Amino acid sequence: MEVFNNLNGLFKFSILNGFPEVLNFVTTKQNPYGFGDNFNIGYSGGSDNETLENRMSLASALGLQPENFVIQTQIHKDNYKIVTEENAGNGFLTKETAVKDTDILLTNRKNLCLITRSADCTPVLLYCPDVKAVAAIHSGREGTFLGVAAKAAKLLKENFGADFSKMIACIGPAIGKECYEVGYDCAEKFFKNPRFSDNTISKKGEKYFLDLKTMIFNDLTDLGLRHENIEKSEFCTKCEDKKFFSARRGENQRFCAGIMLK
Repeated sequence: MEVFNNLNGLFKFSILNGFPEVLNFVTTKQNPYGFGDNFNIGYSGGSDNETLENRMSLASALGLQPENFVIQTQIHKDNYKIVTEENAGNGFLTKETAVKDTDILLTNRKNLCLITRSADCTPVLLYCPDVKAVAAIHSGREGTFLGVAAKAAKLLKENFGADFSKMIACIGPAIGKECYEVGYDCAEKFFKNPRFSDNTISKKGEKYFLDLKTMIFNDLTDLGLRHENIEKSEFCTKCEDKKFFSARRGENQRFCAGIMLK
């Protein structure tokens, strides 16, 4: 990942640099214009007015308008929505207008910026250069267990004819494998699923840890995505708590990742 257009409060994925037709970004705690450390994009952990001001600042920094954004109400499942112009602006000004109860947004329409919000969960962005389609995925622990990122890739193939071998995947900042401690019951559920290899579930003393980013990476490569077409952020949101909001640090605010076909 690298700084977006010299704006210290935004990152972008390096792997998408060769595709000027795609806008992508990840926000941080810092306002894109360089002031403040509470750039909350969600409607929790602050007032609605502050959130809206932050979203307007983000739109300005990206050269977009509110109607370019599409935001979902995330529920830690694998529900999806194929986004069209009818969804333009959903969820930007008020949470009541957000796309309801989904964790996958996908589209082949231009100028619709798909948003996924996070504070330790893994944001995943997909781009299909062969058919010009994109997806934004919220992959927390439950979503990762369900294979939500791989489901999004399958949906891109089924609905738009995307080729897995050409698909680009961006696995964003999330809680890292050294920090994501879970209880035995949770770890056991993952242990019992043959999709998850030993290198994604570890035990240190009496503590269990999950590596969600590698689980997502493995799901995508098992599906047919090429290793070299996947960028996996090394940022751990709990460790990098000066940059990103972290629920494990007790924070209710959210950063976001977005992708849009220009």
